[in-house]
Amino acid sequence: MSFSSDEVNFLVYRYLQESGFLHSSYVFGIESHISQSNINGALVPPAALLTILQKGLLYTEVEWSVGEDGEVARPIEGLSLIDAVMPEVKPPKPVVKTEPGKPGVDSTAPAATNANSSVKAEIKVEPGTVNAGATKSSSSATGTTTPTESTNEVDSSGSAAATANNAASGASNGNGTQAATAGSTNATAPAAGDSSATAASGANKKANSSEPGNSTAVNNTGNANATSTDDAASSTSTNGNSNTSSSAEQPSSGAAPAGAAVSTSNPDTAAAAGGGAAAAGAKASTAAVTIRVGAQPNNVAAGTATAQSSAPSGTISSSTGGTPAPVEAMEIDQSIEIPESKARVLRGHESEVFICAWNPSRDLLASGSGDSTARIWDMSDANTNSNQLVLRHCIQKGGAEVPSNKDVTSLDWNCDGSLLATGSYDGYARIWKTDGRLASTLGQHKGPIFALKWNKSGNYILSAGVDKTTIIWDASTGQCTQQFAFHSAPALDVDWQTNQAFASCSTDQRIHVCRLGVNEPIKTFRGHTNEVNAIKWCPQGQLLASCSDDMTLKIWSMNRDRCCHDLQAHSKEIYTIKWSPTGPGTNNPNTNLILASASFDSTVRLWDVERGSCIHTLTKHTEPVYSVAFSPDGKHLASGSFDKCVHIWSTQTGQLVHSYKGTGGIFEVCWNSKGTKVGASASDGSVFVLDLRKF
Repeated sequence: MSFSSDEVNFLVYRYLQESGFLHSSYVFGIESHISQSNINGALVPPAALLTILQKGLLYTEVEWSVGEDGEVARPIEGLSLIDAVMPEVKPPKPVVKTEPGKPGVDSTAPAATNANSSVKAEIKVEPGTVNAGATKSSSSATGTTTPTESTNEVDSSGSAAATANNAASGASNGNGTQAATAGSTNATAPAAGDSSATAASGANKKANSSEPGNSTAVNNTGNANATSTDDAASSTSTNGNSNTSSSAEQPSSGAAPAGAAVSTSNPDTAAAAGGGAAAAGAKASTAAVTIRVGAQPNNVAAGTATAQSSAPSGTISSSTGGTPAPVEAMEIDQSIEIPESKARVLRGHESEVFICAWNPSRDLLASGSGDSTARIWDMSDANTNSNQLVLRHCIQKGGAEVPSNKDVTSLDWNCDGSLLATGSYDGYARIWKTDGRLASTLGQHKGPIFALKWNKSGNYILSAGVDKTTIIWDASTGQCTQQFAFHSAPALDVDWQTNQAFASCSTDQRIHVCRLGVNEPIKTFRGHTNEVNAIKWCPQGQLLASCSDDMTLKIWSMNRDRCCHDLQAHSKEIYTIKWSPTGPGTNNPNTNLILASASFDSTVRLWDVERGSCIHTLTKHTEPVYSVAFSPDGKHLASGSFDKCVHIWSTQTGQLVHSYKGTGGIFEVCWNSKGTKVGASASDGSVFVLDLRKF
């Protein structure tokens, strides 16, 4: 038996991610040089550290139960992890055995004196589940897949090979990687000394980081101006659930509070923290592993519906001030459930799928995954075979093309749908044609790319990275036009205001507005007191919305230094926001403008920005909500949550219209240009399309 410190460090790193300790895992990954290890994270199943610890405990129980003569002297059960490493405890006091299947009770042991002993992991193996993407069935538990799929694999060299996919989901080997042909692209891996390649967990997809204890920004020193006093002159809305104080702190024993309990039910949290396995890319195990935190030292009940103490789950409540009355839990009416015949499940990805986006002119759905690939799915009505193009992200290593083994977490189509841009944790942005050929590789960032957007004209691409910079790229040449280094911490999101001006946000709590050709920000917004997760300009480009781990949603104007509205209603971190495609200058000029916010408190809120009030609170989800998307006409909103559900709501009434439950936690939802189909990507490697016609 042998193991290395690199292996131990990797398991600890993965445990921190899966437990929601995002910033701790980020720092630990840098200090332990995880990015420089030769461990293939895609092969390491979720909860690996806990699984091996449990096996060690079982071995210790057996060892202590057997005497020197080899006979069972006294059966030992219920040994705690702390007791197992304390020699003076051996052997523990006799255990009174109970009925089969029930835990033993120590009749003489005093009440728990060690805080750690009150928290135990329960491993539940659920048979019958399969590794996401490892096998492909002709039918799924929800929705349907076609028995055969034609797959074209394209690596970064642009070469393609057509393969028939009946079982292997288009992968050439178990790791979901394919050796690329030499002499393809000149992309090289970021410098080995760049430890930011492991920063994935701290800034981009933060699955299961709903615990407030993880909301501290990584590099937030020196932000004296980022206090609530910046908003003294701004309006403040506390619609629904006013919560200006921070939530419960992490228990001193280190046990995760409710909501941060790691529920790795099969691959649902293979993506836990950092959008999943981050740079390592967690792989779903062949058997479901459920880890539930038991008794909590602070008496907080573990499990789902973590935000319901302040935002009760149930029927939709509308609030225009004050605290809403508790509502009864609402069961989904069968009449609004989307039937399996209207759901098309797409299998092929071999790890969690963080992002998906529809082509603006054709029914092509692009998806990006932790398996280091992006895929383009042909979802046109004429195509019933779920044809997919596999875009493999490769880098130069040792003079050869090798898969990057890094997550693809951002992608965006250009305005006419002729080109797809992808951003990866390998530090490169890439431009692909619709036939899967690689057009350009954009290499300037010194670490993972977290966000990437085309401008409306389609001549520039904007990207944000962990290296604290944002870059404008010339799409025709693939060259860096201008790099902006104004943030003091990783840049998390970007959004174009015009074809040459944009805003960026960061874990440094700042928002900068920059313009091509100008060497300083033309505007800087301060006011958030924690990292800013997302920013979005309204369709008219006049108002900028931002959401943060400080649980607030703020509206900014270029005409003011302080926010116009400080909307405080969510009780946990707000992960994303979206504007409705309505109002003057849009295709729906006679419909009022609405802003939607999605939070780790399991709710979605719709806001009237002009009045600064909450119109509807959508409370059906029971886990953190990671994505919302408006239909092209603005009449419906799709929401996706880690409770595996996609809900379709009426934006006018706030009523739940349609609902569908997938097989993994939902990272992203999106509408096609016609408003007839909703695409979604999930933590178990699945992508599915809901056909909403004839409903």
